[in-house]
Amino acid sequence: MFTEEGLKLDPASVLPEHPNPIFERPGFISLNGEWDFAIDQNQNPPAKYDLKIVVPFAVETPLSGIERRVKKNDHLHYRRIITMPENYNGELYLLHFDAVDQICYVYLNGMLVCHHEGGYTPFSGILKNLVPGDNELWVEVMDDTDSEIYPRGKQMNQNGGIWYTPTSGIWQPVWMEKIPEEYILGFRTIPNFDRKNVFIHVNFKGFISSSKVQAFANGSLVGEGQLDEKGDVTIDLADSFHPWSPDDPFLYDLKIRVNEDEAKSYFAMRKISSTEVNGHKIFALNNRPLFLSGVLDQGYYPDGGLTPPSEKAMVDDIELIKRLGFNMIRKHIKLELRRWYYHCDRLGIVVIQDFVNGGSPYKKLFINLRPFIVWQEDDKDPKKQKILGRGNADSRKHFVNEIPETVNALVNYPCIAIWTLFNEGWGQFDTIKNLDLLMLLDSTHLVDANSGWFDQGVGDFCSHHIYFKKPRLKNDGRRILSLTEFGGYSCRVEDHSFAPKAFGYRGFKDLPSLSKGIVSLLTEHALPLVKEGLSASVLTQLSDVEEEVNGLITYDRAVIKVDGKEVAEANRKLVHAYDEVNE
Repeated sequence: MFTEEGLKLDPASVLPEHPNPIFERPGFISLNGEWDFAIDQNQNPPAKYDLKIVVPFAVETPLSGIERRVKKNDHLHYRRIITMPENYNGELYLLHFDAVDQICYVYLNGMLVCHHEGGYTPFSGILKNLVPGDNELWVEVMDDTDSEIYPRGKQMNQNGGIWYTPTSGIWQPVWMEKIPEEYILGFRTIPNFDRKNVFIHVNFKGFISSSKVQAFANGSLVGEGQLDEKGDVTIDLADSFHPWSPDDPFLYDLKIRVNEDEAKSYFAMRKISSTEVNGHKIFALNNRPLFLSGVLDQGYYPDGGLTPPSEKAMVDDIELIKRLGFNMIRKHIKLELRRWYYHCDRLGIVVIQDFVNGGSPYKKLFINLRPFIVWQEDDKDPKKQKILGRGNADSRKHFVNEIPETVNALVNYPCIAIWTLFNEGWGQFDTIKNLDLLMLLDSTHLVDANSGWFDQGVGDFCSHHIYFKKPRLKNDGRRILSLTEFGGYSCRVEDHSFAPKAFGYRGFKDLPSLSKGIVSLLTEHALPLVKEGLSASVLTQLSDVEEEVNGLITYDRAVIKVDGKEVAEANRKLVHAYDEVNE
């Protein structure tokens, strides 16, 4: 099955846009496209590369050109020749991999450049031994999808139902950029909405001898300053203050120059918090109550897997969500391409960002029965950790290590308002400790510590998943009441479905009845809870995914399965009712 964008794919121009618009140096070189490829069970470079793969599509996907399942002992070998001009005289280049699943070693001309283990977070290395002419870049990857050590999201070798085809190897953009000997390692932007200024901290390799940080609004300079010895600067924006919101997603441009290095970025003036109204804790944006009506988005495509076939494919999904009257997306169990967050920033979508789950395979009966049973919930207990898939100490350690990697990759995007630490107990452990670490790294966002169940009573949300009955919820006044998954209504569309099997939580015979059911979920299930202080609802889900046919659109994005005007009107009523209750 292919999307329209997948059918138009040109292997010579795959996702050619700059992969990281929030940290963009003047020039970059995309390494997406065709690479030499081989699969064997040997860790050494192969004698012959007999295949071609289109990077950055995972080995299992049609768009990769391979479409093959990867076994536990397989070694994936990628080769790309980087040709430098004859007058190349040793300038440094930084090589970026935005996501590779799972264990990755990168070599240039036989010398190790970098090594990474994980699958969802970006990493990079300096190309120190480039020479004029041809340079051989060799990437070796191993992927054991069912490993209990690494994050896997919704991947499973025995895919079906809510579990999907594995993703192996390079699956997000690969690119390189020139850097000076002393260069910007990264930076953090923290808007102070109440004081109408923005704080910027720059991490720099070397000694800062000169610097300039400038903020622009609609192309005009509105504030500037120099970094102090710590790499800090605060820019006052009182005279050009323009808040960001879903209705008015205003972005400031940012330029940072330190010594010989420079980068451009952007930021937004917005504040994420909770407030109390009518005895209820509720979500607030810019100190005002805002109802978050959103959809669950798992970011899968039938031809590219976790990788969108094009920039347009991502934008089309986000724009459809806006047209249907939603103002929020829960990015479910996946870190998306960084340009996806940029488009949410510029189009005005609030994002709930999940951390990626892992651990040993979950006990099906236990996970499936949890919505119907009461269980003593203590994720500090080693026995309970084992049941939840985190009996392995290395697995727990890896998750803890990925918390700062995830935060560092995404924290600057204005659209992200809420982190989801654990979902439905998948690989859950030591919630309180992990929450403390997350809040130490970032106190500017809210946290849903336990989405669905296995609640530890901490975090900013009392978060529920309800699929099989009409929700009846009460706000306890301590945390924000949220319905972070509901619906799951399904309808299989012939000729636009991935598999003959159909999975959903309630089936409908045709699209008109499905559409009425979706409208009913918004107006008869979510709306009555507004008086209880419900602040967020997340409808399952944006698109069909493999056997799951409970999307608002089909998996190939060819058929919108609901009446757009009726769904948008239902969302309008929901938001209006919230505004009336919390004025």
